[in-house]
Amino acid sequence: MGAVAVAATGLAMVCGMARAGDANDYYPRRTWDSFTGGQMNTSLLVFRDLNRNGVYDLGDRPMSRVAVELDRPNASTIMRLTNAGGFANFRMSVTQRDFEVVDPGHYAFRVVPPPGYSVTTGNAAQESDYVVSPGSPGDMIARTTTHPVGLAADLTISGAVAAGSRVSLTGPDGVTTVAKVGPDGRFSAAAAPGEWLVDFSAGGATERRHVVVGAAPVVLSGFSGKSAPAEAPLPVEHVVGFDDLLTSPGVFEIPSGYGGLDWYNLVAMHQRFTDGPGYTNTTMSGEFIAYNSSGHPAQVFSEKPFDFTGAYFGAGWDDAEGETLILKAWRGDEPAYEDRLTLSANGLVHFAADYRRITRLEIRTQHYWQAAVDDFAYRTGP
Repeated sequence: MGAVAVAATGLAMVCGMARAGDANDYYPRRTWDSFTGGQMNTSLLVFRDLNRNGVYDLGDRPMSRVAVELDRPNASTIMRLTNAGGFANFRMSVTQRDFEVVDPGHYAFRVVPPPGYSVTTGNAAQESDYVVSPGSPGDMIARTTTHPVGLAADLTISGAVAAGSRVSLTGPDGVTTVAKVGPDGRFSAAAAPGEWLVDFSAGGATERRHVVVGAAPVVLSGFSGKSAPAEAPLPVEHVVGFDDLLTSPGVFEIPSGYGGLDWYNLVAMHQRFTDGPGYTNTTMSGEFIAYNSSGHPAQVFSEKPFDFTGAYFGAGWDDAEGETLILKAWRGDEPAYEDRLTLSANGLVHFAADYRRITRLEIRTQHYWQAAVDDFAYRTGP
């Protein structure tokens, strides 16, 4: 009985201590006129304006690794790169003096687009006054907040032909221009969104390509220079975006049979699974993207011939800026096509291929960095 009484007394003491407290002790209200000593980000969003309408709307995507400068009241300027969500974040606090925004006054933001990109929203430079506000998360607030800044790629149609070739381009407006072909056979012409006709001629051989220009610069596969007619295109069109392989963030080796083709050393993953900005900037549809595993050569192949018609490509990592992508295709054991294009982590290019009746496609990078791939397009037979 004594032990039971002691236990009961102890329980009563514990319960009594709980009853002795006041609800205000457990659920205190903040004293709003005192400094919190905390922090808050002040941010600016940069997005890929895919429809080029100057408005952040449905279908647009965040743009990673864009430089945003901030001019501060002490006449200094600092720079931050946008993250995978497209935000350039500047830490704000009155008391934590090593942060970026610590003093009240006038601040000016300025977006510096990567080469080959232009601002579509007309607001690359924005300004705001910051004032002390005790009790707010960083004890400081902005009088006006920033607005999203849209960037769009400067559209071009480019490629490589034999020196001395003639390349003419007819745009959606029906106007035809002749591209200047350099001594190395390379050409590039400004383009507008829409359907284009590109005509090649050299040594009596001619070829016509139908090209659709969308949100990215277009790089054409090489002109064959053969007078014989090309094989007729296969009838069934496909585009795989790798979103139907995974249901959660992660990585997944693309298995043979996906999309009716066989795959080797290509991995699908969520665009934000790693910190590489190029994966975010190359994603065109859905949330998933593919890359050549460990930067080593990858292959897409089939016993039945297929036509490779194109894909979006970019460099996965910023350290691989300017990496060279090498695409080779075979019909059986016979080499059929080979092209090279330059990759960027800042933005993607659309490779408009015309590889017909191939059985194997190799995707490799010259320096073994990972190439990001999205919306892989091809045709198969009935």
